[in-house]
Amino acid sequence: MSSTPGAHSLAFRVMRLCRPSLHVDLGLRVDPIDLICGEDDVEKLVENSDVEDVREKTSFYKRAELEEPVDALGLSGILVLPQTFGSIYLGETFCSYISVGNHTNHDVRDVGVKAELQTERQKLILADSTKNPLDFIRAGGRYDFIIEHDIKELGPHTLVCIAVYTDSDNERKYLPQYFKFMATNPLSVRTKVRMVKDTTYLEACIENNTRSHLFLDNVKFDPAPPFSIKVLEPDVEDKDEHEGLLSGLFNQVKLVRANGGTRHFLYQLTAPATEAGVLKVPVTNALGKLELLWRTTLGEPGRLQTQQILGNPIPRKEVSLEIAELPSRIVLEHPFLVRVSVNNATDHRIGPLQISMSQDDPPNGTKAIAVNGLWNLIVPQLEPFGSTDVDLSLVATAIGVQKISGIRAVDVRDGKTYDTLSPAEVFVEAE
Repeated sequence: MSSTPGAHSLAFRVMRLCRPSLHVDLGLRVDPIDLICGEDDVEKLVENSDVEDVREKTSFYKRAELEEPVDALGLSGILVLPQTFGSIYLGETFCSYISVGNHTNHDVRDVGVKAELQTERQKLILADSTKNPLDFIRAGGRYDFIIEHDIKELGPHTLVCIAVYTDSDNERKYLPQYFKFMATNPLSVRTKVRMVKDTTYLEACIENNTRSHLFLDNVKFDPAPPFSIKVLEPDVEDKDEHEGLLSGLFNQVKLVRANGGTRHFLYQLTAPATEAGVLKVPVTNALGKLELLWRTTLGEPGRLQTQQILGNPIPRKEVSLEIAELPSRIVLEHPFLVRVSVNNATDHRIGPLQISMSQDDPPNGTKAIAVNGLWNLIVPQLEPFGSTDVDLSLVATAIGVQKISGIRAVDVRDGKTYDTLSPAEVFVEAE
């Protein structure tokens, strides 16, 4: 089988199929008479003219007026087909018209044609007729076909067009031709993650890296379990009285301007609570994926999906303590009950636990609130995502604003401290 360069009867021609572009003509409009004389000489040339409106048509200010309002856009009404492969972006569909032609004066037989796309990671066969070859391609004839492929990788791509055929001298020949192009990223996505108590806020900034405007059809965030999502958008109920009928439509158009234009989106993610009111702890810090659908100025579609967006690694407590109930009035040296909720945020049993209050005095003085009765309370095993309440009897020894602190949950068997209750301020009244 021969593959000697320059000795082939066939040749490939490849044209990318995509939407045409608008031909913009912003040339300076001049009058041909300006080439032979100046503006001051125009009247001398038209003094003996029989046309009444020649003087008006040749005046300078008339030539500066637009003949048609659309001329101000510089659009000539002509559509331009792509002359090269142009810019090919990740998420777009690469579509090409491939023609293999016989440029000799003799026929070729048993023509098998194959088109494959090679990237740094894989090789994809887009078309293959080698198993069912064409009987012949006549002299001066051609065989045409169209290939399509969704661009899913960045970097260099090579379109390989292969023809295997029998020449007029019964020699079997092999013809490969290579067409290379680069796939770049049309959009860059930057994210910021913020935590406010048990709620996660995700801000996504989408930047346009192309030279043309992009219109976002849909920006969807697919949350990872167990999160639920809410899209936060500005309130547009208050409308200006001077807004036209199309103002609502224009507000819905999500335009990302060319050469670095940006668009921002804000999402609120919350983890569901169990029947006991305990938030489920996510297995990983993955928040979810963004899916972007867009169109170019002439409607060519594109689609991208990001990798998993990771949140800030926040340690989750296996067991948490919270004050569930406080008395409405606390009187000096009168016992009062504080109800503390003990929550298991894991998927396995924990316990037994010891709920106790520290007996040590704070660095700045003596404790103003102490235990009245038992120092330690035992909580049996907590079921997965379970919760239970315990009542602590306390007494205040000083008036004013005081803090309830030092309450902690400790594993009875190994002495591991799971959580310490955050200090809570209360007001102690005199009798």
